[in-house]
Amino acid sequence: MKNPLLFLQRFNSVRFRITLWYAAALAVTLTLFSLLVYNSLAKSLDENMDQLLAYRAEGVADALETYLETERIEVGRHSAAAAKGGAFYKIAPELVRLHTEDPKQTSIALRILDAAGNELQSSSGSSGAPELPGRTIKDALRGSAAYDTIKVDEQEGTGSTYRSYATPVAGTAGTAYIVQAYRSTYITQFALKNLRVMMGTLVPLIVLLTGAFGMFFASVALRPVADMARTIRQITAESLSLRLKPPATRDETRELADLFNAMLARLEDSFLSERRFIQDVSHELKTPLTILKGELEVALKKARTTGEYAAILQSNLEETEKMSKIVGDLLTLARFDNREVRLEHARVDLGELLKRTAESLAGVAQKAGVAVELSPAGGVEADGDAGQLGRLFLNLLDNAVKYSPAGGRVCVSVYLEGARPAVKISDTGAGIPAADLPHIFKRFYRADAARSSGGFGLGLAIAKSIAEAHGAEIKAESAPGRGSAFTVIFPKT
Repeated sequence: MKNPLLFLQRFNSVRFRITLWYAAALAVTLTLFSLLVYNSLAKSLDENMDQLLAYRAEGVADALETYLETERIEVGRHSAAAAKGGAFYKIAPELVRLHTEDPKQTSIALRILDAAGNELQSSSGSSGAPELPGRTIKDALRGSAAYDTIKVDEQEGTGSTYRSYATPVAGTAGTAYIVQAYRSTYITQFALKNLRVMMGTLVPLIVLLTGAFGMFFASVALRPVADMARTIRQITAESLSLRLKPPATRDETRELADLFNAMLARLEDSFLSERRFIQDVSHELKTPLTILKGELEVALKKARTTGEYAAILQSNLEETEKMSKIVGDLLTLARFDNREVRLEHARVDLGELLKRTAESLAGVAQKAGVAVELSPAGGVEADGDAGQLGRLFLNLLDNAVKYSPAGGRVCVSVYLEGARPAVKISDTGAGIPAADLPHIFKRFYRADAARSSGGFGLGLAIAKSIAEAHGAEIKAESAPGRGSAFTVIFPKT
């Protein structure tokens, strides 16, 4: 065999196991059915034979009893005497002949025996006739009929088996005669033997043929799975854009293909996000590191004054703080991703929280020439962590102030949307292009027009993580030249 491993894989395949289970179930079912049919037929044949034997024997016995009764009345003598007279020997052959002339029952033979078991009359002669067992003769003398299965040995060790029925013929002094009807069991045994051979041949053949057809149909049914497996083998981290071709059917295989394609889409998006994340982290950290390295190299080239060293160290401190801010924000996002942030839930007055947050940014807003207008609705509360929610609103307000021009305005509204608490922060900045709007909550993502702001592109990502941790929804609305608006809608309290 060219590839024994491939051969073993075929036997370990789902297709082979399904076929094997089906063939085993079919074999058990057909075997039980065959046994039921065989036993039912054997029982039916035996009962039919017994009924025919009893019918023939009882017919002769009834005729003899009627004759004996008539003889007793007319002649007035004992029935045993009638057995010695010629009248009995005249009627007995006629009775036997009449009850064996039916061409459908030619295989049934009849014998008339005396009370001692000696044959008086037979339809086929005494040669090869089954002799009644002694217990059956005793039962007949007591007035009971009996069935027997009698084996008659013949020449060269062979023999025949007969089914026999013996019934008594009552006389005035008890049992006068015994009528025996018997028939060879060869026909029924031959029929049952042929049935056994046929079943023993057909059942395995049917199982094998069904298994072959089952293997074929299983191959057809699982062909889409095999096609999907071939496509899956080609999928790597570099080829996540590949997709499975769903089958035309509307079954579990189609559902599996659709689910797998959806999973691939999520994985591709995750891989691309991680790839962009790594690139952006490298880019954000590379700039301050390059500055640090350059300034240190310049400082080491020659002796500097105290003021020059102080200026270099101050610049290094600023770059270090930038890197520390990036690493801190990334650590925060990682903790939210891993669900390591434990929120201290309490009733939070959103209007009061936003008022304190806006006051903390008053100096920054005043320096930028941006007015912050707060119009909270009294008594609007949400369930959450006040510290984390303060950070969420601080990031949104800081972005609004940062991207609003001098003389601009930032509006903060607290209200109920239906029964859900909501906060809306809008600005009068340049706005966000429609192509960038779906991506602004991604890490390190910044629209080109905003790159001069000095941010790292992590504030909105952190804001979204905090909102999702509270079960809240955050959404953005913007248009170039018309400013931006961020809305946080909390669950119903």
